[in-house]
Amino acid sequence: LNIVFAAGLEAHNWQRNMGEPGDTPFSMALLAGGCAGTSVDVALFPIDTIKTRCQAKEGFFAAGGFKGIYRGLTAAAAGSAPGAALFFSTYETVKPIVKSQIGDRPVAVQACAASAG
Repeated sequence: LNIVFAAGLEAHNWQRNMGEPGDTPFSMALLAGGCAGTSVDVALFPIDTIKTRCQAKEGFFAAGGFKGIYRGLTAAAAGSAPGAALFFSTYETVKPIVKSQIGDRPVAVQACAASAG
C-alpha cells in the first residue's frame, strides 16, 4: 500500500510540474510496467490455457477441458511483473537518449528504445 501511495504521490507531483513529454520518472515507469505486465497475464492466462489445451494431442477435454484454467495464474502473474517492469523502465530511460542522438523521428526512437528493452 505504501508503494502504491508513494507512486501516486510521485505521479501527482510529476503531472503538476509537467516536465518534458515523455520525461517519465524511473520509479513510475517501473511500477507502471509491473502493473501492465501483471494485468496482461491475468487477463490472457485463461485464454492461453484453453488454446494450449486445444492444441494437445489427446484433445481438449482429455487435456483438462475448462477445468482448472486458472491453475498456475499466481506464478505466471508474479513472474511477469519483474520482466515487464524492467522493460518499461529501460524503454523510458533509453527513449530520450535515442531521441537526442537521432532527432525527432518518433517511429525510429520508439523502435530503438523498444529494442533496448
